[in-house]
Amino acid sequence: MFYDTLLQQTRIVAAWDQYKQAGNQPANFPYGAEYTTVLELLAAQSDTANIYSYATHGTHVAGIAGGGGAGTPYRGMAPEAGFLFATFLVDAASVIDAYTWMKEKAESENKRLVINMSWGLYYIGNLDGTSLLSQAIDALSAQGVVFVSSGGNNGDNNFHIQKDFDNNTMTTRVMFDSYTNPTMWGESMTMWGEAGNAFDVKVQVYNGINTLLAETPMYSTSFTTNYVDSVLIINTDTIYYNLTAENANPQNNRPHMRLRIKNTNTNLKIVLYAAADTGTVHFWNLVELTNGVGNWGLSFVSFGTSGMSGNAINSIGEPACTASVIAVGAYTSGYLSSGGNPLGGTLASFSSSGPLITGVMKPDISAPGVNVISSMSSFTDASYSTFETVTFNGTDYDFAKLSGTSMSSPCVAGIVALMLDANPALTPAQIKTILQTTAREDANTGDIVPPGHPRWGYGKVNAYAAVVMALQMVGVDESNLNKTEVIIYPNPTNEVVYVYGMEEHETIVVTAISMDGKKTNLQVENHKVNCAALAAGVYVLEVISGTSNSYLRMVKQ
Repeated sequence: MFYDTLLQQTRIVAAWDQYKQAGNQPANFPYGAEYTTVLELLAAQSDTANIYSYATHGTHVAGIAGGGGAGTPYRGMAPEAGFLFATFLVDAASVIDAYTWMKEKAESENKRLVINMSWGLYYIGNLDGTSLLSQAIDALSAQGVVFVSSGGNNGDNNFHIQKDFDNNTMTTRVMFDSYTNPTMWGESMTMWGEAGNAFDVKVQVYNGINTLLAETPMYSTSFTTNYVDSVLIINTDTIYYNLTAENANPQNNRPHMRLRIKNTNTNLKIVLYAAADTGTVHFWNLVELTNGVGNWGLSFVSFGTSGMSGNAINSIGEPACTASVIAVGAYTSGYLSSGGNPLGGTLASFSSSGPLITGVMKPDISAPGVNVISSMSSFTDASYSTFETVTFNGTDYDFAKLSGTSMSSPCVAGIVALMLDANPALTPAQIKTILQTTAREDANTGDIVPPGHPRWGYGKVNAYAAVVMALQMVGVDESNLNKTEVIIYPNPTNEVVYVYGMEEHETIVVTAISMDGKKTNLQVENHKVNCAALAAGVYVLEVISGTSNSYLRMVKQ
């Protein structure tokens, strides 16, 4: 899949395995092993088995973004793009190193860089776009790197609570994943409050008839400054817990607490008790694994007279919550029945929901993410159902279906690569705007208005329209662009728009360019542009006045 479409040469430019403890380290990064030549890549064969063993997630994702198809119909979105692969250690510093390494490699190749992030964690940052990880991404975006991220797969998990306190309390039962999972440790609760308003929590343990058996001390964000690692002992059962707390996080000034609990006795009920004088606190319940990861939520269930149940709102995690990131939701692919009727195209139940706790809307866009067929690693020890097999140089390579926003994100990343191929001068902000402006709406999405839908974003990604809009900017001599800000109003419009910013004595020529490239000259009188003859849709208006050109997006309703 990572060869060219004729299966003649690899398109992998370089790979960095941060887990590898032997080999050539990348310049400026004194750990892991870097592979930069075809011989090195062929000799390495695969990345190091790490916390996910020999997984196949990355191979499947990369195939969606830019796989060559290997002679099958399952070609990725950008099948001529080059690849940079990084297997990163599970911490923010290592992933920032991976971003920086990729940027250096892309610049050495004189190429634009799109980084797909089909991963997410809720405890690695602040969940509001202010974390050090988000700051690093925003800084690299300002330098031209485009980041695309899966929005998360917790849209059907009631793992979140928003509690507005007014000198009262809240109790909720913490549900646990099964300990049949060999890497299961327990549950991890991430909690964020409002700046200036402390909150307190404790853990209670009840038996099957709701008798209180034991409880921890009350811990407060205002005075708990040391790491707490302790236990509750109930007869022969031991409940392990640990927590960290801060009264004002350095990045957002919010009080914050992370509480982790291990309880292997399913007959005991673990209850989270919280209190505050005032302010809003958000709680999330995530699985905690022994290997340091875990990103799926488990429910909060109402317990007691002040009980609250969980919901799936505010379920966008890190790094998708970053402002500059293109966060992607998922839906089922649309198709036509044998009778020609449209089917599918519905929202994926697992696709995470916005907004962020700040009210900022995420995701930004949606793409197919259910039963997507792509390449599977020939080294994987994961189980799957093979859909098709290709034999190449004596090895069988399988294709299989996987689902998740992990699959919808690389679809958009590949489309972004096509947009940059059409117009390498586009900024990350322009790319996001084009994707949102050209997004499709249908009977499943309903009408979407700014700032977007908490599950769909601005709608379904439209690859063709996005590339056409990107192309409208190709070949424009920036030295001839009008240096005065040109605006159109109103936008969206029903019949007319007014063009402002041109010199009054100059003749204005306005051309509407549709998403399929059709050009229509529009009648202009005293800066009033008649758009009544245009069909509803998205257009690029080319405004020419003398030797000055401007290009503006317009929506005709």
